[in-house]
Amino acid sequence: MNIEHTSKMSSFKKFLKSFTPYQIIYLVAVFAITIGFTVVMPDMMLDDMSSPFVTVCSVIAVLANPVCELLISKQSRLNFLVDIFFIEIPEFVLCVWLGWYAIAIVTLAFWIPIDIFSYIKWRENKDKEQEELTVVRRLSAKQDILIVLAIAVFTVVVGSLIQLLPDAADSYLDALAAACGMANGILLLLRYNEQWYAWFATLVMYTIMYIISGSYIMLITVAAMLVNTCYGFAKWVIYIRKHKDTIQFYYGGKKKENK
Repeated sequence: MNIEHTSKMSSFKKFLKSFTPYQIIYLVAVFAITIGFTVVMPDMMLDDMSSPFVTVCSVIAVLANPVCELLISKQSRLNFLVDIFFIEIPEFVLCVWLGWYAIAIVTLAFWIPIDIFSYIKWRENKDKEQEELTVVRRLSAKQDILIVLAIAVFTVVVGSLIQLLPDAADSYLDALAAACGMANGILLLLRYNEQWYAWFATLVMYTIMYIISGSYIMLITVAAMLVNTCYGFAKWVIYIRKHKDTIQFYYGGKKKENK
């Protein structure tokens, strides 16, 4: 028992030491800006501040999103636990409050289950040299096109249905953001580098929706995540190039492993 406890403590210390100066400065800056925004300009957080619970949920999501994305850039499976408890649950509350029903439904029916499954799958694909890392890979151009087409179809169909719901806001934009987010979730589950493209598109949609709805505090987390998306994409590309002789690539739906 003591040996197991010592091993876990050693792994935890190793994980903390893995944070680079950039990553530490990034997190401190995001936390400081968010807290400052909340204290100095509380009226700019949300257009409707009548629910303290919703306001608290928005602050939690703002703080947790950059942490989660930084963990993804570090290829750490802990990102899924942070996502479930500190992002998806608070954002579900926020989306219901704002009338973004497509994203709310996708959060409950898709994101939480897939985060649980992704955590399990990532544990099964640890890097042999660095166990705190998860092996990542990439898709073919043909599969990228198929994903874009699937997103377009989902947006049109779901957007049309959501538009029929009472109090629904920005139906097609809502559906497009949900579609890009789902593509990101599936690609992240399967450890594909292309998840960064889907996530970048999702953030652009969120930016537009937050501005329209007056949810200005959420723009802090979007800006922070856009910065880290570029950083994370670069880290994954470097990892894939360094391990191109051992990781799996997909061509036309067929798996090929270079050795």
